Amino acid sequence: MLRNQLKILALLGTIFFLNSCLGDGNVKEISSDPSFVSLTFSANNKIPNLKDAVFSLQYDSVIVNLDSLPYQTRIDSVYATFTFKSTYAAYLVYENDSTALISGNEAFDFTKIKAIINIASDGVTRRKYLIKVNVHQVEPELYIWQKVNDAAHSLNVQHQKAVYFNDRLYLFVNDRQQNYLFVSPNGVSWTQDVISGLPTNATFEDITVFNNQLYVTCGNSNIFSSGDGLTWTRQTYSEYDFTSLIFVLNDRLWAVSHSLTDGKLRFASSVDGTEWLIYNEIPENFPVRGFASVVFNTKVNKQKGLVLTGFSSDGTALKTNWNTEDGIYWVDFSAENASLDSIGRGASVINYDDKLLLFGQDNKPIPGSYFRQSVDQGFSWQVPDSNLNNLPKEMGIRHYSSVVVYRPRTYSSTDSKQEIESSNWIFIIGGKNAYDEYLTDVWKGKVNRKNFLRQ
Repeated sequence: MLRNQLKILALLGTIFFLNSCLGDGNVKEISSDPSFVSLTFSANNKIPNLKDAVFSLQYDSVIVNLDSLPYQTRIDSVYATFTFKSTYAAYLVYENDSTALISGNEAFDFTKIKAIINIASDGVTRRKYLIKVNVHQVEPELYIWQKVNDAAHSLNVQHQKAVYFNDRLYLFVNDRQQNYLFVSPNGVSWTQDVISGLPTNATFEDITVFNNQLYVTCGNSNIFSSGDGLTWTRQTYSEYDFTSLIFVLNDRLWAVSHSLTDGKLRFASSVDGTEWLIYNEIPENFPVRGFASVVFNTKVNKQKGLVLTGFSSDGTALKTNWNTEDGIYWVDFSAENASLDSIGRGASVINYDDKLLLFGQDNKPIPGSYFRQSVDQGFSWQVPDSNLNNLPKEMGIRHYSSVVVYRPRTYSSTDSKQEIESSNWIFIIGGKNAYDEYLTDVWKGKVNRKNFLRQ
């Protein structure tokens, strides 16, 4: 009996096999695996960015592009290709729970799609996947600014300057009678103390952080140093004094020195802030006061320093743009381009987001905010692509449904080191307005892209 049943089953199997072969010329494998393999978007003339979307499976049930598509990319008419381990039919599920069969030649509105259901080739086994198409909801290159303090202090300012030191903001203020230090972890709250050891005419304009110490020139061109910003020690030299500190480059503190024997100005550097090496004379039209300086790493990971604008030794206002890689040999970029022609005195510059940012006040009859960036290591300077990238103007522009007013200024303290490694804020502290009056407000800003978890 059993033998007869086996013969019948074998015969039926042979008939089924022959029928399959003769029917379409191929042996089809029936699978019960409806698993997701891939999703790709096709570019079209209207939406070229779609092909850049890279989808993956997260949490075993969510199809998502972790790297968002560019700001304002349309996803309302998308040609999509789904691939599964096997499929008999696949349906897109909309937010209102209606469904649409995927036939492979139509565009879908992914702003309204929430899932896909795939049925394996066995016609029975199915699986549902949620779908999330990420598109940046804010302009990545837009700088957003906010005022965090109307007044860091209430002193009658003669000179002031802020630096980032010991993981805090240090604001040094001279009120014609005394020198003060204000310290803040965030630009909002400040503590006040009195400074000792500095002359009462301290300007603080070239105060520099080097080897966990603070250095500044003031008075009769002496160098003063401090480990805490409160108590300062004067350094004296027999053959030369110092006109200004420039920056820290290649682990050396650089300065403009003044010879007490021949009266010439020369570059100088020190590895410890005490013993100095004196080099060649400074070039003609090299600024000795009132300049903006910055040091950054080039694309080949070499340090480079820039010194912009400022005043020459005879008090002439300069539009120069000097750069160096060793502190000894300098080249003036301004001889080859005029992209700094409109910048006024008292500019400030920082290295931020792989570019240089320049802040200041232009030379128009009615001074306005000045904001430029350089993407070529300081050779040229441009207005950022979007006019929304400019600092808020006096009349105010709308941010987050509120009017933010930023006053144009010169000689502001600008730093990108506060909360640097974690939050990427830029801080702008004080400065002078168009009427040469001192400002004491504190601003912070950030390019939107720095808020993204994934770049």
